[in-house]
Amino acid sequence: MAMQIITVELLNDNALALLQQLEQLHILRLVAETKKQTEVPKRQWAGSISKETAEKMLHEVEQSRKEWERNI
Repeated sequence: MAMQIITVELLNDNALALLQQLEQLHILRLVAETKKQTEVPKRQWAGSISKETAEKMLHEVEQSRKEWERNI
């Protein structure tokens, strides 16, 4: 049988205990490999707007609200 290497992310301590039991039964071999996150994870919505742009947007929203109230 060909050797397969699978990376597993453990979600709780019980998972590690279970894997250790499987290793004791010679079903698998645990290879400790810890990876440190050296790279900052990318934010999904990275970036921002300038203060001036934010103020312009707020002004537009306020103006559209006044127009909405006036037209009702």
